[in-house]
Amino acid sequence: MSSGKETPRQKMIGMMYLVLTALLALNVSKEILKGFVTVDESIEKSKLILNENNLRVQKAFEDYVKDGNYEAKPYLLKAIEAQSTIRLADAYIDSIKLMVVQKTEGAGKRDTSQLRFMDKLDDYDTPTHLMIGSDEASPITTKYSANALRGQLEKLHAGLTTMLDNMQKNKETKLDAADLNALKQKLNSIKPVDRNISNDGIKLNWELENFYNMPMAAVITNLNKIQADMKNVESEFLHVFASASSKFVFKIDKLEAKVIAPTAYVLVGQPFKADIVLGASSSELTADRMKVLVGATYDTLTKQLTVPGSSLSIADGMGKHENVTSATGQKSLKGVVIYKNPRGTDEYYPFDYSYMVAPPFTAVSADNMNIFYEGVDNPVSVSAAGFAPSDLRVTAEGCGANVKTAAGGAYTLTVKGTGTCVVTVAAKVNGVYQQQGAKKIFRVKPIPPAVLKVGGRLATTNLEFTRNEISRMGGLGAESPGFMFPVNFIVKEFSLFLLKNGKQETIVCHSNSFTKEARDALLSLKAGDRIFIENIKVQKPGPSITSLPSVQIKVKS
Repeated sequence: MSSGKETPRQKMIGMMYLVLTALLALNVSKEILKGFVTVDESIEKSKLILNENNLRVQKAFEDYVKDGNYEAKPYLLKAIEAQSTIRLADAYIDSIKLMVVQKTEGAGKRDTSQLRFMDKLDDYDTPTHLMIGSDEASPITTKYSANALRGQLEKLHAGLTTMLDNMQKNKETKLDAADLNALKQKLNSIKPVDRNISNDGIKLNWELENFYNMPMAAVITNLNKIQADMKNVESEFLHVFASASSKFVFKIDKLEAKVIAPTAYVLVGQPFKADIVLGASSSELTADRMKVLVGATYDTLTKQLTVPGSSLSIADGMGKHENVTSATGQKSLKGVVIYKNPRGTDEYYPFDYSYMVAPPFTAVSADNMNIFYEGVDNPVSVSAAGFAPSDLRVTAEGCGANVKTAAGGAYTLTVKGTGTCVVTVAAKVNGVYQQQGAKKIFRVKPIPPAVLKVGGRLATTNLEFTRNEISRMGGLGAESPGFMFPVNFIVKEFSLFLLKNGKQETIVCHSNSFTKEARDALLSLKAGDRIFIENIKVQKPGPSITSLPSVQIKVKS
């Protein structure tokens, strides 16, 4: 606001501008706060799951020691020592969260785990005052400040590192190099590190980056993230110590009937033979305990892998294999299962399975995807065993489908509506077309909506660009994120709403390119100014025009 006496009209205009600015800030804040609430709830669930897993692993560890395996006791005691140290730090962070919530929400609020039920998630001042103080250049060092929290985390990191180093001096608690390095690497996740990034000219250390000028929702989420990292560290210590002492025993909790046959393809008149067994596995048999290597070869004499193979993902104690067949004939699936027994020694189990890939009597496949899309050309390949492509006739029904013949078994199918489409293949037999195989049913979907593309970036959220980046922009684009089908979206019209130095300016562009007036206005922007792209009209394949949501851009230095 200017100095000197203002007229009532000037005062009214100034007040309206302040209200508008506040409303704009409020709209942005609400969206951001919703994101923090969602992330925080996800972190809270992760913490609960980690805690349950840690309790289960510790119980199995303790039971093994109670069963007379006393050589595992030194590792168990060290695991308990690490847990106690971590939980003291965890309780300290709970105290910080309680303080922040009570001071921000009021003394009556004691639940720090339900952000969505709090009223002052957007309060920046109170958490900053409590954890940083009134001067970011000289943060406070009180008991529950960000500086004190940093000290607690550094103390926790140093204490656990020293404990690991001391364990190496005792043969009863010594870890192998791989386990030791894994634990120390994991410990780095809880050690505060200064990235020294700058924000509005302020150089942010770890404390300022995580707690300075942050709303309460962000502060509580950051604290919960630190606690989740500590739970992960606790989990790593339990698993490594239990494995090191050969006492992490998993239980069989997955039983399933399996049919094991020498071949999955038989001819008429041949017997089908199979062994039917009850397969047992465990959801605790994860990738660190078992590997399934497809294509690997194991030498039983040297007890070594001669061909490494490729590793499969493990779920519920089973390797998940999927391979798209591309040719007919006898195929084989060979490899090795490597199981790490309770003593930490690898055991090797080779497997060799054969199966037959036969051609379908008829085949209809969408070349780009297994569905058809409305309003575009869908390439389709069709074949029928024993017939040349020239002897085939392909028809389609439903959704206004139309089929055009290309060459060599290639077709183009177009549809005008959504739902299901039925494709029929017929072959010429003695001059008469006869249907070959069952009719094929395809789903027909609309093309996914487009997202505005600004400066090579998808505007799925509000964007930030430097003045230099904005100067290189020539216009706007649009595409459907993750949609692999070739679709051309064309921006036909949009409006630029510029807010700079408190003044508004609107420029309409009737193509995907910035007009000279728009480019001149963009080049005049300064750091902190905002651009709103509105009234965005995009043409999808065909004559239809669709509108895209407005996009906000902030100019940064």
